[in-house]
Amino acid sequence: MQPAQRDEWSVIESLLPAGWKEAAREKQAFRRARYTMDPAPLLRVLLFHAVNNGGLRETVAQARASGIVSMSQVALLKRLRTSSEWLAWLGLQLCNQFREQPRLPAGLRPRAIDSTTVQGPASKGTEWRVHYALDLLTLSCDWFELTDAHGAELLERTPFRAGDVILADRNYLRPAGVRAAVKAGAHVLIRLRWTHCAMVGEDGKAFKALNHARKVKVGKVGQWPVQLLDSKQKAIAGRVVVAKLPAPLAAQAERRTLKKSQKKCKNPDKRSLEAAHFVMLFTTLPEELLGKAEVMKFYRYRWQIELAFKRLKQLLQFGHLPHQDGDAARGWIHAKLVVAMLLETLFRNARNFSPWGHEIPLPTQLKNAA
Repeated sequence: MQPAQRDEWSVIESLLPAGWKEAAREKQAFRRARYTMDPAPLLRVLLFHAVNNGGLRETVAQARASGIVSMSQVALLKRLRTSSEWLAWLGLQLCNQFREQPRLPAGLRPRAIDSTTVQGPASKGTEWRVHYALDLLTLSCDWFELTDAHGAELLERTPFRAGDVILADRNYLRPAGVRAAVKAGAHVLIRLRWTHCAMVGEDGKAFKALNHARKVKVGKVGQWPVQLLDSKQKAIAGRVVVAKLPAPLAAQAERRTLKKSQKKCKNPDKRSLEAAHFVMLFTTLPEELLGKAEVMKFYRYRWQIELAFKRLKQLLQFGHLPHQDGDAARGWIHAKLVVAMLLETLFRNARNFSPWGHEIPLPTQLKNAA
């Protein structure tokens, strides 16, 4: 076997978190030096397998031809099965680097959360779900978690910090999740279904967002203070903010709602079609931090996480995994996420790194100016 040619792998290694080799042994991904004496070639072949469209046989053949490592496809499958925890640790450590970025002047840090599904070969439904948080200041993933299909979309899964503003879709509005965010000093901005959680208005009576939304005209924004009821604990203070969509956008939204119902072989509730004409939001943000019009504009940035999922699935082929074995599938998904985090790190460092990976020293006058 010819030794690997000098290439840019050293640049990738420089981006990895401190202690990554030691973690390979601690996480039981590198237990005995049978094929290599160093965890680096193992990580390299695992990441290559994640981005390569070929299978295990093609991966090991190319790794052997490149002089990276020589192992059988069975050996690679075993390493993939045992490396999931290590790869998850690597990805989350890279995410933590993004979480340390400066916040907005008001001390707020906007984050969008959502989940996306991954299906295995010949799958008839969801097999895996990746829960994902996107820092909207840097458009970088700052947290993720992999679960099976039974892992529900829960707001409380996400680690919060004081000053976070969590933007989320309809599935995430639950009292337990909102309370977890408020307890951590974070704020939430979540879209409402017309069948939303129980709330009361200022008058103490039951509050239904759709009933109040009917009063809002196109071009105007309505707002009402509410209490989100929790059967186990004290109600959570917030406000409901509503805007009515212009006729062309409302018609599109109504068609989407109708199409979803028809796909499930159901007749849509007339209130679902009516609710499609509005954007209804629940937020715990104080009005002095963000007014009702600003809240409505701010929520539009949640769409960035949908674009992030689109990039993962189209550019990194993240949507369909090549393994039926559960442990191997988990390792493959985590390897894909590590690749995504490394690409984000490279992009963020583009101004400071030359093409061969060396830092570009700033002139003295620029350092002083900074």
